[in-house]
Amino acid sequence: MGCSWRRVWQSWPALRCWPSTCRRPSPIPRPASCSVFCCWSAERIRCCSKDCTVSDHRPGRLVFKPLDYATGAGFLVYSSSAVVTPISLVILARELGFSLTGGGVVEGTRAAMLVAALFASAAIAARWGKPRSVGISSIVLGFGLLAYAIAPVYGVVLLAVTFVGAGGGVIEALLNPLVQDLHPQDSGRYLNVLNAFFSAGTMTTVLLGGEVLTRGLSWRFIMAGVAVASLVTGALFLALNRRTPFARSHGLGDVLAHKREILRHRRFWILLAMMFLGGGSEGALTFWSASYVQLHFGMSPRIAGIGTACFAGGMVVGRLASGWMVPQHRLWHLVFGSALAGALITVLLPFVTSVWLFLGGLFAAGLAVACFWPSIQSYSVDRTALESTPLFILLSCGGIPGLGAVPLVMGIIGDRSGLNASLFVVPVLMILLALLALIERRWTPRPMAVRAA
Repeated sequence: MGCSWRRVWQSWPALRCWPSTCRRPSPIPRPASCSVFCCWSAERIRCCSKDCTVSDHRPGRLVFKPLDYATGAGFLVYSSSAVVTPISLVILARELGFSLTGGGVVEGTRAAMLVAALFASAAIAARWGKPRSVGISSIVLGFGLLAYAIAPVYGVVLLAVTFVGAGGGVIEALLNPLVQDLHPQDSGRYLNVLNAFFSAGTMTTVLLGGEVLTRGLSWRFIMAGVAVASLVTGALFLALNRRTPFARSHGLGDVLAHKREILRHRRFWILLAMMFLGGGSEGALTFWSASYVQLHFGMSPRIAGIGTACFAGGMVVGRLASGWMVPQHRLWHLVFGSALAGALITVLLPFVTSVWLFLGGLFAAGLAVACFWPSIQSYSVDRTALESTPLFILLSCGGIPGLGAVPLVMGIIGDRSGLNASLFVVPVLMILLALLALIERRWTPRPMAVRAA
């Protein structure tokens, strides 16, 4: 059965292929065996290939499953664990006696353990499955936060954040692949919506944390509260573990083979660099916005918490809007446009002299940064057609160092030249991200037949 132009026209713009299916990579020369173009899109994708990873239907109603709700809770807890230090940093540093660079080291230590856990998470998921692995890791995260809450000195804080990072690394690695397994045909929308809970957790924690600190209560109560929430979330995942008949399990040999295949894929390295820059942009403003409001504008912890909440609120709105409004085949346009808009917004932040205008700028920056992490990951599956779980994990190994390294660099700049100067790091990251997105979009690998020759 051949292609008909009527069929092609009816498929617009949902990217349906007839009679074969189509992959999302960059335009490739039409194989000699194809007499017609089987797909047509705004990007003029030509295909007669297999393994379609793009949704073949128009965006419709989102349908959530029990594990989706557990995943939302996992994002809430994980994000809360990531911002308890930033919201408490000024008071925490004063009480335990360390500098801004020391605060950056705390985040860097957590990020290093996150990366180590990310590398091990594929094998852990292959052995116990994603829901059980996330549940156990949430419990480890909870006990790490409890140790953080009772830490008497800076050294114990560093020891506690190693457990926080280890538990958080597995959670970070497996939550998005779990969503991909639940919704393989339209993952970009679900990833953006469920990742909004990450930003919602950030917003809730900084608002409540700022209020607690403003009222004179100890930062230790914040740590303990997040620890309890993490333990409860871990129990929820373990309870739902038996309700995952769809979950796939691979042996260790398969896991390593998939990772080797991904590491040999040239496009992966461009996407990995994009994840680093996107993660660094998000981590920079998440970690330092509260401290900047306190130190630069001389505001209370309550207002500092509102600052981080404005950034997180922008990310919530941005991710929900992306999930409901942006179809899968428009993810690149979303990432590229957001990077340009974010660079324009963030380059103005150091010049803002009013705290209220600065809070508005943080909200706008959150709107721009929101889509980077989930959209780049979902887009990467379409562009490479590789195994999604190890691909998501290895991409996170690029994003997590960005989350940790950029705040550390900004802390060093802050100690030497002031936090105001360190803010210029963020627009630089976004400009580089936009350039990489252009390179990735225009880069066309040589056809297999030519390479073989």
